[in-house]
Amino acid sequence: MGEKGVLANSKAFFHTPSKFAKKALYHITNAGSYYCSDAYETKRNTFGEHLFLYVKKGKMKVHYKNQEFLATENMFIFLDCQKPHLYAALEDTEFEFLHFTGNSSEDYFELLFNRNGCVYSLDNNWNIKSCMNHILTMMEKNKVDEHAASIIVQKILCELNEISNQATQSVEEIVQKAILYIENHYSEDINLDDIAKHVQLSPYHFSRVFKKHMNASPYQYLINYRINNAKNLLYNTNLSVKEIAFTCGFNSVSYFVTTFKKHSDLSPRRFRELQF
Repeated sequence: MGEKGVLANSKAFFHTPSKFAKKALYHITNAGSYYCSDAYETKRNTFGEHLFLYVKKGKMKVHYKNQEFLATENMFIFLDCQKPHLYAALEDTEFEFLHFTGNSSEDYFELLFNRNGCVYSLDNNWNIKSCMNHILTMMEKNKVDEHAASIIVQKILCELNEISNQATQSVEEIVQKAILYIENHYSEDINLDDIAKHVQLSPYHFSRVFKKHMNASPYQYLINYRINNAKNLLYNTNLSVKEIAFTCGFNSVSYFVTTFKKHSDLSPRRFRELQF
């Protein structure tokens, strides 16, 4: 296999659809399972099909419509490859994929993309994984039942629709769930991906929703929450600056001091000396 970054034991299978399948069914042209290094990247201006990609292990990025999406382990990518796009492994990654098309593929993609972007969490969904396995088994044995394959693609689309419906919960519910997660985990090494995964949205979509509702990015809210807790500890306890820094989720004292000064115009020690 000559693709850059594709490692040994990777497999790809191909199928030539019948005239009837091209006219009436969702039809699969190729599928496979890849083991990749971080050198793997696919970049196209156009490719006349749609892509299902299930990330089994590792981490991938997707560029589409001037947006960047992150897909980590147990996440699923649905992409319209007819428009300019890029997807790449960010570390050693294992994924399954299939390319397909059909008369309603583009409309279905736009419906789901406008709700959820192109990345979906499969944390509580085993049906899609089973469907992908079924397709790969047919392709590997070179015994593709085109009607059954079309039904399986439709089932995956229905499952993605259900996931996207769940993701369109009210903005307030999403934001409150994210805030509660931050308040419960601010002392840990959490980041945007962790919070977005908790509320089952893509990082890009979650950031946009959160910032619109809170007038601050998730990162800004997290830092402000950490600084406010640090102020309370500085004023109400005898903990050292170092202890407070790590208690509030900062990974170094110097970063804590720099961030505290930026938000308070005072060093932590100077703040502690103030009388209120």
